[in-house]
Amino acid sequence: MPTPLRSEEEAGSLLETYLLQGWVMTNQICSVEDCSYPLMRSKDGSISFCTHHDPLPNAPSKRSTLGLIQESTIEVDELALQRQRREQSSKASQLIGQKMLQKWALLNESCPNDTCYAIPLIRHPTSKQMYCVICEKFIMTKEDTQTISTAVETKRQVVQEKQQEFDKTAEKKEQEMTIERKEQERTIERKEQGTIKRQKITSQSDLFSSQVVLSNLSAKMNDLNERIKVSDDPVELSQLFKCIKSCANAIKACAEAGRVYDKNL
Repeated sequence: MPTPLRSEEEAGSLLETYLLQGWVMTNQICSVEDCSYPLMRSKDGSISFCTHHDPLPNAPSKRSTLGLIQESTIEVDELALQRQRREQSSKASQLIGQKMLQKWALLNESCPNDTCYAIPLIRHPTSKQMYCVICEKFIMTKEDTQTISTAVETKRQVVQEKQQEFDKTAEKKEQEMTIERKEQERTIERKEQGTIKRQKITSQSDLFSSQVVLSNLSAKMNDLNERIKVSDDPVELSQLFKCIKSCANAIKACAEAGRVYDKNL
């Protein structure tokens, strides 16, 4: 019984490798007893061998084997991607149909999202915005972006103008309040000056009146003294002395009032 040239695991891996290279797996089993591996045949049928017991006719290098595996992986990925796209397209068709029954309009534009594979966009019946049923997002066109940018800029300018107008109004109001405050201060100052002036006039008037009274009392006192000199009547003299006493008291009181007034000044 021939000895196997390689393990069963290696033999099974070689079957896949040669199949990927285009070799044909036959329905003939290896002639070696207890070997269950099918024979591999070349495309032209000139070569057949067992991957478990026979030498390999064209042993693939590790590099070519790795390349085949990578190609196989790529093919599997592509098949999975195609299946995913078909499923996504089927789902999109169903959802778009439901939306169209709700008066949405189908557009001749596709969703720009990388995860959406040529999914047609639909338009909202009232807002006219474009929408993707797969990523469930509203899509903005360049015109929409420009419109929004223009609206934002316009709003910014309006806000800036209102702020400038508010600042001017506040500045004007502050100036008016400053002018009014200064006018009030000048009015109060004029009133205070008028009060002081009136007080000075009143003081001068009071001083003048006091001096007049003292002058009159002094003149009266002199007159009474002259009358005493020429009078011989006891009754008249008694009256004159009383008058002189009263006059002296009046002069004293007037002088006292003048001193108090001077202290207050």
